[in-house]
Amino acid sequence: NMRDSGLDISYALRKEAIAEKRASWRKATENGFKVGTYEELIPQADLVINLTPDKQHSDVVRTVQPLMKDGAALGYSHGFNIVEVGEQIRKDITVVMVAPKCPGTEVREEYKRGFGVPTLIAVHPENDPKGEGMAIAKAWAAATGGHRAGVLESSFVAEVKSDLMGEQTILCGMLQAGSLLCFDKLVEEGTDPAYAEKLIQFGWETITEALKQGGITLMMDRLSNPAKLRAYALSEQLKEIMAPLFQKHMDDIISGEFSSGMMADWANDDKKLLTWREETGKTAFETAPQ
Repeated sequence: NMRDSGLDISYALRKEAIAEKRASWRKATENGFKVGTYEELIPQADLVINLTPDKQHSDVVRTVQPLMKDGAALGYSHGFNIVEVGEQIRKDITVVMVAPKCPGTEVREEYKRGFGVPTLIAVHPENDPKGEGMAIAKAWAAATGGHRAGVLESSFVAEVKSDLMGEQTILCGMLQAGSLLCFDKLVEEGTDPAYAEKLIQFGWETITEALKQGGITLMMDRLSNPAKLRAYALSEQLKEIMAPLFQKHMDDIISGEFSSGMMADWANDDKKLLTWREETGKTAFETAPQ
């Protein structure tokens, strides 16, 4: 998107990734981008954007900082490294964030159709030596197409906390629990597992798309009137049951307890994460016939 908006974009990769022609190198070269090592490209860059996974941020940032020219800018799309890890950035470097509120694939597709996705932007208050951070963040967001959908000024802290809360409780936590509970009940009552799986998967897609386009009102318009009343009654019960759980989880995110636990798991070779993946992969929902 940024290249198509007229910016000069290059991909800086580790020497090993280039020598071994890893997936990152293949994808960049196949799409016609200039690719080089950190040592070749970072010293020339006005803006260095770190789009690596959170777990790798500290290693990457500490590697590229000495290579960055005086007065350059460092960009993030998620503020975990700054807020939760507490990464210290060289004082002459401007630190900004542009955080589209959807996966990168959708950012690209929306741009291609002439639109964009809602985006948060922020400047790290401890790293804005020339007062140019907001202008840089706005320009970067516009280059992704985000300005067509709406760009909201935020902060590193607000982005991190809201992102963790949204993903873990409302989005993936709710959808995971609901999918497994619905599937198990349908199968228990005699529904074919393959049908039950697809019913849930495509049902979520239809309902959440309506929620995206028109809120709860449009979502509920997909239901019959009796179903609307029953769904409302059930939602009231669920709110009462789930409110304490949500509150506890959100408190853990705000206090940093969740992040401390996640970083401890990183240090333990992702044992908890890998165990969850293995256990989830063995559930009847995941192994249902396609």
